[in-house]
Amino acid sequence: MPQPLDYPTYAWQVWRGARSRGEADLDRCRRADVAGYVDFSRPLTILDLANGRLRPQYAILRAQGHRVVGIDLVNRPVSSWKARAYAVARALYAKRLRLLPAAMHANALVCGDVGRLPFPDATFDLVTSVAAFEHFLDVPAVVTEVARVLKPGGVVWAAIHVFTAPSGGHNLSFAEVPLRHVPPGVDPWDHLRRRRLPFSVPLNEWRIRNYLAVFGRHFEIIHHYCHMREGEHLLTPEIEAELTARGYTRDELTCGAYVIVARR
Repeated sequence: MPQPLDYPTYAWQVWRGARSRGEADLDRCRRADVAGYVDFSRPLTILDLANGRLRPQYAILRAQGHRVVGIDLVNRPVSSWKARAYAVARALYAKRLRLLPAAMHANALVCGDVGRLPFPDATFDLVTSVAAFEHFLDVPAVVTEVARVLKPGGVVWAAIHVFTAPSGGHNLSFAEVPLRHVPPGVDPWDHLRRRRLPFSVPLNEWRIRNYLAVFGRHFEIIHHYCHMREGEHLLTPEIEAELTARGYTRDELTCGAYVIVARR
């Protein structure tokens, strides 16, 4: 549920370049995480899984000279005020990231289902995904397809917005990353407790251990870690006692983004 100031705050963040710096940081983390497994000195064939309407990682990787394909159900031509707003935002991302406008071009975007990838076996050197896996309602099918389209020795790098985090219900502010404030009248971790606030987007409600288990069936997991912490100041002794009694750990309750790096 967006807060009243979310949209102007987000627009200001895009304009000032804060969002672009975050995307550049994700790219640096990805390169560091896959170093020794993926050779970035040559052009790679990369799949940006669920690229999103803003598609910054798609553009960053294309600007580096890689052959990038993006797949998402949002990759369809639409004419509306919202589509025009996204076009402006993409142009700002490209400018702040110092990318040529062509990097954002939609010519390598596919409108498709991530659970049934329309690509031949062993097509990609790298599959990357940012803040998307938490929305996949059939995660095993997606992971199976990712394993199929990766070349032997290929790597998947996935950054997941964890459901158990304070912002994991996707129904608080989207402009605060990491989340620092909870709206008045809302209990922290409401989505794990009383669920007074409805969800506005599809969420699979998976925990970190669920993702690790399903990736482990198809891949060698070479690295996994919490990329972003949030909510330590919101986790009172009373809330922590309530949620740990239900099997949640402090570590997962305060992890906003989790990265899994795995090799085919």
